[in-house]
Amino acid sequence: MPVVISEKQFNDAHQAFKLHDKKDEGAVSNKELTNLFKSLALHVSDDKLQQWVDEMDEDATGVIRWEKFKILFERKVQEDEDERELRSAFRVLDKNNQGVIDVEDLRWILKSLGDDLNDDEIQDMINETDTDGSGTVDYEEFSALMLG
Repeated sequence: MPVVISEKQFNDAHQAFKLHDKKDEGAVSNKELTNLFKSLALHVSDDKLQQWVDEMDEDATGVIRWEKFKILFERKVQEDEDERELRSAFRVLDKNNQGVIDVEDLRWILKSLGDDLNDDEIQDMINETDTDGSGTVDYEEFSALMLG
């Protein structure tokens, strides 16, 4: 579900952006992005940040302008919300609070999603997810399956 960013969140992000805009040029250096996200209490891995810089700094200027940062900010807030929802769903499905979901419960979930998956497709997905054949799926496996 798309997250709606409040006006306050945007204002906070814009203020933080301005604080990190050392030269007052309406841009933040790519190197400064990690600190900018941290100042907004958002963690972005170095690899993810590099992907985003490569995507947003198309002309390789070494800086990200506010409009591009705003896109990244929205993306990060959405990713964090998706992660919270996924963890919440996992906790509900982890009936015994052991950090795993039984593959039969996973089979039921996949059938319930309404993606018109047949039994063979579901079994293939389970086999790809439960690589050790334990009959259970931990959060990392569940996340990989659900987020593709």
